[in-house]
Amino acid sequence: MVVGQVTRALWPSLLEAAPWSLLALTSAVSRLLLVQPLVPAALFFAVAITRICVLAPLYYGFGRDYGDAALRWSEEKMGASATMLQRVEHWFRKFAHLLVVCWWSIFVCMLAGATGMRARVFFPLIVLGAVLRVSAIYFVGHWLSGPLGAISGFVGRYALVLTPITIGITALQLWLTRRRRHAAALVGGIDALEADFAMTEAEVAAEATVTAPPEPD
Repeated sequence: MVVGQVTRALWPSLLEAAPWSLLALTSAVSRLLLVQPLVPAALFFAVAITRICVLAPLYYGFGRDYGDAALRWSEEKMGASATMLQRVEHWFRKFAHLLVVCWWSIFVCMLAGATGMRARVFFPLIVLGAVLRVSAIYFVGHWLSGPLGAISGFVGRYALVLTPITIGITALQLWLTRRRRHAAALVGGIDALEADFAMTEAEVAAEATVTAPPEPD
């Protein structure tokens, strides 16, 4: 997660100085498309596919070992809405094999492990998905090589200007995410405190009813 945030902040400079590094550091389609005209095909396929095949077993194992706790952790780190991730969980239980092939995501890998997908099923599917995904990105990039090359050239020329902007945007996003989490935790704490007060009041009232002396006739 930290590597992803750093890459998001520094990607203009990385694209200009070492475009191949983005293949190893990010899975964002937009950045991989910008890298495509700048590196040899063999390097593009080798690094991009290897990245997926290295990370996928790690997240699969995390999901298998920690189950629902791993899924809740990924929800918090990804900052996605609970509704959206619940929808993904729902569809995964119906179309698990298809999602593993068609949608590269750490959350999908964790789901595969948490729901008990067999390793001998998961690993061939993730390799197939990696090959298909990287091939699609490469050939789309090849088809759009003219405009993508122009955009990459622009980013390279103005990397020193664009990088501080992307750093600022990333820092702002992190601050807003942390603020939302703090507010959610505060609301949850207040709700829990109110529930404790209500329970205490109920216990006191019940105790007073039991210990109160009977009224004279």
